[in-house]
Amino acid sequence: MRLRGKVTDDSADCMANSYGQVQDFFRRTPCAALHRAYFELRDQKGDAAIVAVSWVEMPDETSARTLKQLMDTSGTGNVTELSRDRGKYRTVRYTGDAYASRRDGPVVINAQAEPVARGWAGLALTSIATNAAQ
Repeated sequence: MRLRGKVTDDSADCMANSYGQVQDFFRRTPCAALHRAYFELRDQKGDAAIVAVSWVEMPDETSARTLKQLMDTSGTGNVTELSRDRGKYRTVRYTGDAYASRRDGPVVINAQAEPVARGWAGLALTSIATNAAQ
């Protein structure tokens, strides 16, 4: 597997870079910092996947715990994946099927992976998302 591309963005405006109930949460509880990135991975067969990762720094661990619980609940929204804002993968829709998250003190990290060419699916994508969240 090779990393073929990487795009990053830093911001402090989590509300403008989120959607759904997660955006409502940020309206009431602003974040301290937001870092987003996406990576394109390709294997030797030509299969490709995109991995979107966000790191959200909250003012304290309590708000980080609340945010992680909200983000981990299906259908509540998320931080807008950077690939939806820029680059050639704007039309990729993240299903949440290959999703992983963790909290490190006041920082919530989440990662999602989606196939973009040929046959990546299931366990491989989930493993990629889990590793990216670490």
